Amino acid sequence: MRKSKSRRVALAGLAAATGLALSVLGAGQAQAATPGKITVCTGKDFFITVQFPGRGGLSFTPAKRPNYVTCATASIGGNGTNERFDVYSGSRYLGSSIYNSSRGAEVHGVPGPSFYVI
Repeated sequence: MRKSKSRRVALAGLAAATGLALSVLGAGQAQAATPGKITVCTGKDFFITVQFPGRGGLSFTPAKRPNYVTCATASIGGNGTNERFDVYSGSRYLGSSIYNSSRGAEVHGVPGPSFYVI
């Protein structure tokens, strides 16, 4: 009887671990960037602006809903080369990253304020 119980516990643990791994993989795939597009997500309590200095200062700021993260996507295309973009919160410079139209990009604001790019 003891072996039977420990085997059920082991199988239940294996099933739980497999389910967790599959849900993490699914979440990662859902957040992939879209080629030719940039998605910008504000922070919960601050704006994020993405500016492309190589495109004459083209900038993109999604509308902000108070106390919510708001995301918006823009089709900006490109020629498949790397382009620098700068990220701001209001007039505060947060940093820079790279956009490539063959991969697209997602910019997410995080408390600080700061950001990360997918």
